Amino acid sequence: MKRSTSNLKTNIFKSDFIRSDLISINLENILLFWVPYLISFLIILPIFQIFFSSFKVEEWGKEAVFTFSNYVYAFSDPRIFDSILNTFWVSAGATAIAAIVGISLAWLVARTDMPFKGLFELFNTFPMFLSPLVGVIAWKYLAAPRAGFLNHLAQKLFGTDIFNIYGLPGMIWVLGIFFTPTVYLLTVGSLKRMDPALEESSRGCGAGIAKTVFKITLPLASPGILAAITLVFVMSAGGFAVPLALGSPFNIETLVTMVFEFLQKARPDYNLAAAAGSILMVLTISLTYFSRKIISKKSYITVTGKGYRPNIIKLGKWKYVGLSWNILYITVAIFLPVFILLIISLHSFWLGFINFNHLTLKHYYELIFVDKYAIGGFKNSLFLGAFGATIGMISGTITAYFIQRTRFHGRAIVEYIASLPIGIPGLVLAMGFLLIFIRTPLYGTIWVLMICYIIRYTPYALRSVSAVLLALSPELDESSRSCGASLRKTIKNITFPLLKPGFISGWVLLFIVFFREFPISMLLWSSGNHVISVVLWQLMEHKSAGLTSAYAIMQLVVISFVVLITQRIAAKETMAV
Repeated sequence: MKRSTSNLKTNIFKSDFIRSDLISINLENILLFWVPYLISFLIILPIFQIFFSSFKVEEWGKEAVFTFSNYVYAFSDPRIFDSILNTFWVSAGATAIAAIVGISLAWLVARTDMPFKGLFELFNTFPMFLSPLVGVIAWKYLAAPRAGFLNHLAQKLFGTDIFNIYGLPGMIWVLGIFFTPTVYLLTVGSLKRMDPALEESSRGCGAGIAKTVFKITLPLASPGILAAITLVFVMSAGGFAVPLALGSPFNIETLVTMVFEFLQKARPDYNLAAAAGSILMVLTISLTYFSRKIISKKSYITVTGKGYRPNIIKLGKWKYVGLSWNILYITVAIFLPVFILLIISLHSFWLGFINFNHLTLKHYYELIFVDKYAIGGFKNSLFLGAFGATIGMISGTITAYFIQRTRFHGRAIVEYIASLPIGIPGLVLAMGFLLIFIRTPLYGTIWVLMICYIIRYTPYALRSVSAVLLALSPELDESSRSCGASLRKTIKNITFPLLKPGFISGWVLLFIVFFREFPISMLLWSSGNHVISVVLWQLMEHKSAGLTSAYAIMQLVVISFVVLITQRIAAKETMAV
């Protein structure tokens, strides 16, 4: 009897343990299963809403009908047709500048003996901290006709203006300079990991440096280069701040600014805006898809099991030419914009030239202590940057784990859907959320901004974590589970500590893009929920150059401070691991 009672107690204990374990696994499954599918649903929903609305025609007092008339109007209206051409020329020009400068800088840093490479490796990425809005404001103050700082110098030296930042050339210039770091980052890694044997064979056969670079090096690095070019073209096509500031005042529109114009009418034409947005979205997503297909059809194996050391090309006297080229880029992309913003922010009023008698800190005092609207924009952006980036990284980490470490059905579909926002312009995606939430209590709240931010930049969070997960062997998880640890304990004690560097890097990236985000904010902000980029635009439109520049400098200081602090934290975590 005692023995049977003992067995009964043991069975009850085992049953309770199993039931408790099932409860914990079910909770974990809810996160691992439903979060990725929720993210996928929130990505598909605005896309569907945009396409759905693009076929609707609504007239006052009548029921909506579904026709192709919005598309017929879009392709027959000369203004929209011109905006499509302008979008193409701006994107192609900006991509050409970014590709030429970015690839050349990546090659100089990765494969040559150019002096100060370590320093330039850091500074070449710094323009990513500048938002397109800050960049376009700086270049307006530098190269505007008559009033620009550079034109003021040209008038003294040559008696006439030289630069004109407005119009298509100015838009191409600013976007090209701004997106150069994107090409640089996606190319420099491929060049550093490349086996130099093929290059050495080419040089051994008598080919010069230039011929080897164009015949061997660049073709082998073409996956990274093609991905970079495609991404820059798509981002330029969806760029909003630059064409809005440099093109719209002179009736030079791109598709994005045309969409914004339709939405800003006294009676907004949401359906026509949806049709124009659909055209742009189909173009950008298709381009992203076909570039991946092209890459997948070819073999670009450059790293094998054979050991090697990176081949450093000695440029001789030409290394100083490369050094001068890199210094020129740093001057144009970083020094001049930051310099002009800082100088103007310290002037009581700006007349196009430096006057040391007018130096003051009153603009900073007003923005920090007096202007409640500017202070509110800063607080809202800090909240969205810090809290939104945290939520975004948690959901991105769960989604990445779902894709890389589970056997749930639909992983490939989730991975494909999660990558879609990278090819969707921010303003177009924001329009989809606008159409969804406009009749709900969420409309006009800061939560709509946060949801749209997170969905728009989901691919950034996903790739930051996936890159680390792919480098970690699944055997680490399997060993923990085989020793009796639950899934929750395995993730907490094994997986997440190893993911911390990638998590922190992704968080920094999300904080930067959330803190400076402009097109989504411009469409979805409301009174009391304005953010720093909206305030910055309104300062540029209605206030002095000094206030505008001071606010832009404050944004740069916060971003630089956050990056510096998190880099130190990430370095400590990496050393601990």
